[in-house]
Amino acid sequence: MPLTDFEEDSFLFPVKEIVQYPLTGYVAPSSISFSPDGRLISYLFSPDGTLHRKVFTFDVASRRQELVICPPDGGGLDESNLSAEEKLRRERSRERGLGVTRYEWKSRSTSSSCSAPGKPTIMVPLPNGEISGLEPELKLTCCASSPIIDPHLSPDGSMLAYVRENELHVLTPSGGEPKQLTFGAIANRKVTGTCWYTHVYHSVALGCLGSIRAATQ
Repeated sequence: MPLTDFEEDSFLFPVKEIVQYPLTGYVAPSSISFSPDGRLISYLFSPDGTLHRKVFTFDVASRRQELVICPPDGGGLDESNLSAEEKLRRERSRERGLGVTRYEWKSRSTSSSCSAPGKPTIMVPLPNGEISGLEPELKLTCCASSPIIDPHLSPDGSMLAYVRENELHVLTPSGGEPKQLTFGAIANRKVTGTCWYTHVYHSVALGCLGSIRAATQ
């Protein structure tokens, strides 16, 4: 049996590529969802194969992919701008992504009429209290010692709920001052989270009676 040259048959795989995350070839779209009108499929994806993700949409009819939201100037979540509270939340949810890590569809207009449809848009929470779409639309004043955690839109898109200093707050994205809903979390050593739920009646459109529930631990 002829001997083969070891150098020719061996395949050298750098240690750095073995321990990197995500692994080479394992980058795939995540957080996949449909737009409220069912016309678009949205997802988070990193074209360069890193942890820094952006928001893309895929038009089902035209079969075209489009980059929808990319944090300006390389912004978005990064290890350098994560608060201690956000790091703990990410550890609990096993989240390692950076850049854009979450988004929500805003399906309806923020007008007083629940049945009045609005153009579907995407909400993306960014560092420093920014709530961004294609252009930054809302910025909440915050600092490193008082970060905004876990923001969520109501089912009808008319309100935004978030946790700040362990207390639950809500506000109208179109304007107005934030309103604090819970009190005493720090004194009672409780951790507050957000959860929207919806009452459904035969005579009322789905989502019009969205209510908010505070989850404490």
